[in-house]
Amino acid sequence: MRVFITGSNRGLGFEFTRQLLARGEQVFASCRKPDKAAGLTKLAQEHPDRLTILQLEVTDQEQIEAVAAKVDRMADGLDLLINNAGILYEGERFGSLESEQLLETLQVNSVAPVMVAQQFVPLLRKGEQPKVVNISSGLGSISMAGSSNYSYSASKAALNMFVKLMANTLRPEGITAIVMDPGWVQTDMGGKGAEITPEQSIAGMLKLIDGLRLEDSGKFYHYSGSEVPW
Repeated sequence: MRVFITGSNRGLGFEFTRQLLARGEQVFASCRKPDKAAGLTKLAQEHPDRLTILQLEVTDQEQIEAVAAKVDRMADGLDLLINNAGILYEGERFGSLESEQLLETLQVNSVAPVMVAQQFVPLLRKGEQPKVVNISSGLGSISMAGSSNYSYSASKAALNMFVKLMANTLRPEGITAIVMDPGWVQTDMGGKGAEITPEQSIAGMLKLIDGLRLEDSGKFYHYSGSEVPW
């Protein structure tokens, strides 16, 4: 399987990369600053024939196009695209929200995954049972909304809608597109007090991804395999 991942230098993206390599897959791992991604560099030394590290700022359209072209030269198709890169601003409260922060979060978490997917569709068309997996969050569920994390929650809800539309567009071409809630994970974003480890989250998500069928396209899944309410 040929896989492209965004935000691969730490957290969920790094663990996706590690577990996929352990399974023998070919991985294209992207991040903003490869020269500072020590973990990825170590993995590349261990798997020089199956891991390619690429620089990508997901909000930079020129970089997206350049990276897609580079992958196209290195692989004759793509089987799985994982849109994982994202940001979270802590401590947001209504009354002190800043428009710049809201817009930046929407740009990274909602718009960028769509632009990346759009650029990689030609490669996915040549893949085997191609899939686009977009990392969302339970915080993006409107029916479960709380009263904090304004920009993050709204950006994930927007991502969910984008992917629902994308799924309807790509289904006739045989490409499956879903959103996934990785659970509350012990990463820099989730914090040390989170419920599960990255290893548990990624193992669950990969099990679900492996079993995806075209009729599952457009759904919102929890890492455990259950569906998340919109």
